[in-house]
Amino acid sequence: MKRIIYGHLVEIEMYRDMLEKENITCMIKNEFEEASHAGFGSGLPGNVDLFVDEENIEKASFIINAHKESQK
Repeated sequence: MKRIIYGHLVEIEMYRDMLEKENITCMIKNEFEEASHAGFGSGLPGNVDLFVDEENIEKASFIINAHKESQK
């Protein structure tokens, strides 16, 4: 899997839902939560990474970018 976008959890959850509706498998990684559970401080609270399989990078990027453009 490869990171496609980093942002606030609410925004990333929305993108994950959009991608999963298009049968694109996603994974959210929250480094801040993981680090705080381990006793370290890394990342920003509320911000996460969204990962997709490498074969879906192009399609996922198109969907996310199209949504961002529609919000302008």
